[in-house]
Amino acid sequence: MRRYLLVPLVAALLVAADKPDDESKKDLEKMQGDWGVESSVTDGQKRGDDEAQVVFRTVKGNEYTVSVFDKPVGKGTFTLDATKKPKEIDSRPAEADKDAPPLLGIYELDGDTFRTCSAPAGKERPKDFQCKKGSGHTLTVWKREKK
Repeated sequence: MRRYLLVPLVAALLVAADKPDDESKKDLEKMQGDWGVESSVTDGQKRGDDEAQVVFRTVKGNEYTVSVFDKPVGKGTFTLDATKKPKEIDSRPAEADKDAPPLLGIYELDGDTFRTCSAPAGKERPKDFQCKKGSGHTLTVWKREKK
């Protein structure tokens, strides 16, 4: 008799185990498309608007391409974990050595705004969206490109 009580419990646990992955998949779907930099700060230094706002990011699946105007300057892949607080993003530039650690970061999606804060390769993941001098962090605010 007890065996029959376990079946619904196991099924419920399996459904709950799928939920975190679903959150990451939903965020990945929301990231698809073209994004332009609204602002960028690296190691406490804000980039000038003229310099920052010519940078674009295109996301297809879990791959990204970064361009200055329409010239690609970098590519790579990324993974998301939407179950963490703050949400985590790990990026691996295509030009990086295959044994190099990923760039560890955090992200936030709010409608047509995508905000990331990442650490340099091999450094600890940021805990918040601060980008103080000496941290080495890069904080970028992306806006969805309207077609």
